[in-house]
Amino acid sequence: MSGSLVQYIQLLNSSFLSQSPDQLYSAVPLSPDHPLFSHLRTALSAVSTSALLPSAIAPFLGSISPDVREGFTSFVLSLLRYVKGYKEDGDFGNVYEKFMTLVGVYTEVNKLYAQTSSEGVHLHPHLNPIILSLAKQLVLISNQAAALSPFPPRHDRSARSIRDTTRQIIERSFQVSSTSLSDTEWAGCMGKDVLVGDIMWGLANVLWRIYAARKLHTQAADLVRTFAALQPAEEKRIHARPQRIPRTDICQAHYWRGRLGVVLLDMRNGRHWLDKAWEWCPSECWQQRRAILIRLIPVNLLLGRLPSFSLLDQYNLHEFSPLLHAFKSGNLPAWRKVLEHNREWFRRRSIWLILFERGEILLWRNLFRFSVKTHYQLFPSAPRNRCPTRVFLNATRAAFSGTNEPEDEDINLEDIICVLSSLIDQGLILGHLSYSQQQLIMKPSEDGMGGFPRLGDVIPRRVEAII
Repeated sequence: MSGSLVQYIQLLNSSFLSQSPDQLYSAVPLSPDHPLFSHLRTALSAVSTSALLPSAIAPFLGSISPDVREGFTSFVLSLLRYVKGYKEDGDFGNVYEKFMTLVGVYTEVNKLYAQTSSEGVHLHPHLNPIILSLAKQLVLISNQAAALSPFPPRHDRSARSIRDTTRQIIERSFQVSSTSLSDTEWAGCMGKDVLVGDIMWGLANVLWRIYAARKLHTQAADLVRTFAALQPAEEKRIHARPQRIPRTDICQAHYWRGRLGVVLLDMRNGRHWLDKAWEWCPSECWQQRRAILIRLIPVNLLLGRLPSFSLLDQYNLHEFSPLLHAFKSGNLPAWRKVLEHNREWFRRRSIWLILFERGEILLWRNLFRFSVKTHYQLFPSAPRNRCPTRVFLNATRAAFSGTNEPEDEDINLEDIICVLSSLIDQGLILGHLSYSQQQLIMKPSEDGMGGFPRLGDVIPRRVEAII
């Protein structure tokens, strides 16, 4: 074994014993852009893979404790094999081999990461930056391998199998990082510079990105529940270690939970987390704040909170401007036209469906609200909690006139009654229909608009599944 290779193993050994996250991270080359990667690869070129055995490196690991020696030896060997066999992107065989050798490195690091003392305290939190770097590097290489895989889904080298392997190994790291602690254990950890839990948010962000790309909403929701069940609670951990948990990781974790709420049509929960992401996002991070707004604006819109046009200008979100104009007046044809015109832009950001499905019923509500106000203005002596259903029919016909929409010249009173019934059923109109008098009888109020509650006050109808 060459002197330079022995020197590197001794460097890795001393870095591990130092328990310094930064020192250890700087000694582990996982990609060609690492300063040590090319030198180590050159040193390994003269060594055959079959010669990389535990007995070959054991003499240089004398300072490692017996309890850790076997695991650390396996980690060093897997790292050396990874660097030696690393090939630049090429055919599927080369990329898959690179993927599997990195899986080997990550597996050995996970074993070390999960080791605990007799008191249940994790022994190697200084592996944090390596774990996080491995997770990101593995996702990168697995995506390359999955894109090149020619195998069918059930094959062990298929794109799905590759991505599942990646997801599962990162989930094991997260399980270690999210370990619950009793109050006594937490108090004993307060004086430590590094805890395995410090990278929980960073790992969760990697997983949420995987789940979002593969539409694994069940796994994403399970991850949200893991954070909700943390002991100590998430907020307590964040406030206790502000210097150790990156603000950007916390912001992203809030964003992914809000994004999931949007996808699952849980608007209030989505708004809660997106609002928190906005609060945590530094003001100078324009791109990140824009990404938050792209999901937050539709959620707020469907809850009756409209952004200012100056905010849209500031973050170059002019796609929403015509939607706001249409929403305010209940202009259904304009709403549909904008959604169709910008369909791909909205769909790529996973917000087209909620605007299309949830938005339209609110536009009907706004159109009818506007027609009631107009009715009161034209007939000041009219009862303030009643409105003839023909008023809604006339307003609808006027809104769709000349638009070539299906409702243009092809809508009758029965259609209007169906829409009103749906709005009443969803709590968007408070009142009932009098079929004999052909009127909408609304909840009384001084201004006569008691039948139209604020959207933010409407409690979504719960649907219970029958099993």
